[in-house]
Amino acid sequence: MDRKSHILSITILCGLCILLFFNFIPVHAQNSGLSGGDSSEASGSDPFSEGESLFRSNQPEKAVPFLEKALADPKTPPAVYNYLGTAYIQTENLKKALDIFLRGTKAAGTDKKSLYYNAGNTAFLLGDYAQALEYFSFSLAADSLWAASYLNRANTQVYLEKYTEAINDYTQYLALLPDAPQAPEIKRMIGALNDELALREREERRKAEEAERIRLEEERLQAERERIEAEKARFAAEQERIAAEKAAAEAERRRKILEEVSAALQTGSSTTVSAGTEGVLEYEYEEAELE
Repeated sequence: MDRKSHILSITILCGLCILLFFNFIPVHAQNSGLSGGDSSEASGSDPFSEGESLFRSNQPEKAVPFLEKALADPKTPPAVYNYLGTAYIQTENLKKALDIFLRGTKAAGTDKKSLYYNAGNTAFLLGDYAQALEYFSFSLAADSLWAASYLNRANTQVYLEKYTEAINDYTQYLALLPDAPQAPEIKRMIGALNDELALREREERRKAEEAERIRLEEERLQAERERIEAEKARFAAEQERIAAEKAAAEAERRRKILEEVSAALQTGSSTTVSAGTEGVLEYEYEEAELE
């Protein structure tokens, strides 16, 4: 499998895993409502009960005004934050949903693990994966045994390409819920991520080897450049030496010629003596005859 196809398979597997986002949020909001206060199906007895009833009957648009009104009452059960935030998600008001979930984390008596979990899901849907990762981590800080946050944090880490951390979270999720419906896909995901990590390791090793090959090649080329430059310098020096020797030889030749000419000018077969203004006297020498 080539790199492009491998990444595509990881993306598809991650898409299968994050289906939990859309199934778990409303269900968990309902469960939070049951644990957070009166869960009676009272019709109009108070804004929270009315909003809860509408929410449970899958009418989030109608539930929102009642839940917003209930939020202003300090006596409203803490579960209102999960209900209202989830209703905002269902009506595609993601930024409002995130704000409500985070407000809930600061309120007393609220279910912090689920609020941070839902905040993480919302940030994920907004495309803010780094923030989603932080919220899921807060959820696990509140309850380290809550499997859902491990799963969704793992999915988020896949999007951030933190594959080793994702494998650890998927493994922890399976340890907590070995028979989960998503278990087969998660195991496939773990296998795909391990393959990707091995592929990346091989690629990094190949790049390192290629970088080393290039470095050694450049060293050899640089050594050859230096050798050639040194050879050129030696050749230039030799040419200068030869030229200097030729110039010295030529100078010596000319000096000797000048000496020879000068000597020739000083040597002759007659001697001329100047007698002043009267003229020039010439003396001839005859070889004496020896008797």
